[in-house]
Amino acid sequence: MKAVCLLLCAMSVSLALCACDNSDELKKVSTEVLKAFEQRYPNAMNVDWDKEGKYYVAEFRAPYSQPGAPVSGVPTQTFEMEAWFDSLANWRMTVIDANYTLLPPEVTNGFTASKYGSWRVDDVAIVELNGKDPVYILEVEHKGAERALYFNARGEITKDKNGLPDSYKDLL
Repeated sequence: MKAVCLLLCAMSVSLALCACDNSDELKKVSTEVLKAFEQRYPNAMNVDWDKEGKYYVAEFRAPYSQPGAPVSGVPTQTFEMEAWFDSLANWRMTVIDANYTLLPPEVTNGFTASKYGSWRVDDVAIVELNGKDPVYILEVEHKGAERALYFNARGEITKDKNGLPDSYKDLL
């Protein structure tokens, strides 16, 4: 019994040490990056930081509405997002885990008119890029096949990928 207790204590301590070492390394976000994030997303909730290559990535929830959409009296819905910053605190992109209703009509019309128009939409991401037009990614499924369709703002498919997106980093 004593051996079991000692083993459990040792496992708990090593688990705690491993968790601290890993999270400390990931959480080293500069004050400049934190300020840039807070300025851009003052209403962010449940923020968690990660490192993706040379980028700092904040995962969070925040209100979102499509740019240019009319403002109504209805409270804005919150969505899961990822904001990417470089080491100089420059915002590079934001990925919004959105729903189909947030897509501009050009994109929904482009999808409907495409050869995938009858496929089921599983997931939608809106990717806002610094200095570039947004990219709209629809993950679609039909009879067990999955595709990731990348649309521009005109509703044209710019990339048709078998399977699901690996990372958004390739959009930078």
